[in-house]
Amino acid sequence: MDYKRALKTDWKAKWIWPKSEESSKNVWICFNKKVDIDKIQNELIARIAAENKYWLYINGKCVIREGGLKRGPTPTGCYFDEVDIAGHLVEGENLISILVWYWGNEASYSSTDAGQGGLLFEAESDNVSILSDSSWNAVRNPAFLEDKGKLQPNYRLPESNVYYDARKEAEGWNKPGYDFSAWAKAEEYAAGGNGCWGETYSRDIPQFKDFGLKDYENSKDFEGKSFLTKKKITLKIPYNAQVTPYLEIEAKAGKKIVITTENTCTGSIHSTYVTKDGVQVFEFPAWFNGENITYEIPSGVKILSLKFRESGYNTEFCGSFTCDNEDMNTLWQKALRTLYVTMRDNFMDCPDRERAQWWGDVTNEMMLTVYSLAPSSYSLYRKGVSTMLSYIDPETKVLQTVVPIKNDYFELPCQQLAGVVGLWVYYTYTADKAFIESVYGAATDYINLWNISESGLVEHRGGSWDWQDWGDKIDVIPLENAWYYYALSAVKNMAELLGDERAANSLESRMKSLHTAYQSLWTDEGYRSAENKGYDDRGNAIAVLSGLCSEDKYTKIRKILFDTRNSSPYMEHYVLEALCSMGEFALAEKRMCERYGEMIRTDYSTLWENWVRGDGTSNHAWSGGPLVAMSKHIAGVKPLTPGYSKTEIKPQYDLHKRISCTVPAIIGDIKFDYVLKDNKAVINLEYPECTQINLHVPENAAVTANGKTVETSGNTVIIL
Repeated sequence: MDYKRALKTDWKAKWIWPKSEESSKNVWICFNKKVDIDKIQNELIARIAAENKYWLYINGKCVIREGGLKRGPTPTGCYFDEVDIAGHLVEGENLISILVWYWGNEASYSSTDAGQGGLLFEAESDNVSILSDSSWNAVRNPAFLEDKGKLQPNYRLPESNVYYDARKEAEGWNKPGYDFSAWAKAEEYAAGGNGCWGETYSRDIPQFKDFGLKDYENSKDFEGKSFLTKKKITLKIPYNAQVTPYLEIEAKAGKKIVITTENTCTGSIHSTYVTKDGVQVFEFPAWFNGENITYEIPSGVKILSLKFRESGYNTEFCGSFTCDNEDMNTLWQKALRTLYVTMRDNFMDCPDRERAQWWGDVTNEMMLTVYSLAPSSYSLYRKGVSTMLSYIDPETKVLQTVVPIKNDYFELPCQQLAGVVGLWVYYTYTADKAFIESVYGAATDYINLWNISESGLVEHRGGSWDWQDWGDKIDVIPLENAWYYYALSAVKNMAELLGDERAANSLESRMKSLHTAYQSLWTDEGYRSAENKGYDDRGNAIAVLSGLCSEDKYTKIRKILFDTRNSSPYMEHYVLEALCSMGEFALAEKRMCERYGEMIRTDYSTLWENWVRGDGTSNHAWSGGPLVAMSKHIAGVKPLTPGYSKTEIKPQYDLHKRISCTVPAIIGDIKFDYVLKDNKAVINLEYPECTQINLHVPENAAVTANGKTVETSGNTVIIL
């Protein structure tokens, strides 16, 4: 697979924008173009770029809803979409209409800013040529206004609140028959690939998934109602989702409807609609997230219908896990919902306060995808990796933790070390050697930035933010050194895979030296630095996972990994992984059910940033570690060799009377089902024939594999 994004340099089209709006920010611009077509072809690919998002209509029909990706495949570049528009055209006159939303926020943590809005459109074939140029008409959409209220989004978001005044709308502007001759001609700027918009790269993830308009769970309760005084009503969605709110109402002009969610208070955008006279329908174009959507309805407004449209990353929920512990089942599902609501243009830390691609979050999210979503989800991780690599300064060679971002330098060293480990973990699930070839040089350069002190341990690297985890009692020295050793191991594996023997030997030597020095931190109870007063679960967990902690120390360190509870939900993923890797599955289950107990019991579908709700956001995918622990260790499904050419299935039969799991592996779904009936294990297994299965079974088990009965003969491991 080629990991170099397709760079288009041969544009004939020009960037266009209204001359009068060159310095405007947070504006919505309408573009129209009439096109005569003699003959419709089977395919006509339109290549479309917009600063920043666009909505494409052809002959009055919405063809693309929220097109484009947040800016920043490189520090100076942008994305373009490829859309087949042939099926939406007719012979004769056609109307192409595009609504563009330009943000202009330079402080964003998830998108860069070109400094000016713009639209680029190119669709050519033998008998058709549609190019953005001065023949297009353009005008600022007068209904979208600036929200000047006190409740504004967090500065890290590039998006602004949406404030729509229907009294000012140009009704039908994007439908055939509308007279837009009074609109000014668009101004031509640089050709594609040039000017302030920079180079153009093809979109490397699919268009967003549109689930269609849906009723809220309690929509019927409010249909046909109006109120004597202003009233806030809350509409329920079954789970926390990315949504655009919809309304159909009857009202007099000038009534203001404000729409918020439970996440607005943490910095999300919200929407405002000002009514015109009569019956009116409107769907807000910008998404926010939540499962409780509050409409503030003024007096005299009659509600005809309230709906929502869910959208999100285009993938499928293919993984599953259930057992006889309902708390674990609930936790698995909440982890899945949290993952999905944090996927769109990029993996996010949260869908409200920031929508930013922090690399520690991304690494955890990648692990969740391989056990829960279709392999189509992997493109989002590869997109993130490509973006991170594009922001490396060739002089400093630092891997930045948050990109795209305007800051020149944003490194959280321990998150980046975790990210280097994640690169190799991704390979173990995909066997994608080309991926390793694309990241090997950058990973090697980054670990070489770290210096070793006279003690044999690494010199502390503070980065731009000296952060290892939320919470206190962080024992930095054991944690930082364990992460570094773990990253060295990952890069050594890469070197061996790629045949770089010299580098592999050098890394092995460095690991041996660090391993020796690290043992000076051992105290016969666990790893601890001299200046730390207590033991930290985080550093001890990474010591286990990296191989710094030998098995003879497990009986001592297990107490720290169960009893010490300093980690935030971010690092809890690694503590659970360490307990399971030590074979302490019962302790891992008990710890996860206790630590996540309040999240499990609370009537909310996603997991929180921290252990107390309200301390941070209510939807943080880094909290989903239990999902991985359950599928990988409790159901016991994992690749023995990269890409599942060999697969191990080693469930924890002693802990459960029932376990069912589906893992959406890169080679196809692996489905395992176990139930204890009359003291006999009944096991059913479905798997792709291209893998060798090492199935661990208890004695006296009845096993069916791909529809065929398998003789166990008292064996504990069956190779299929």
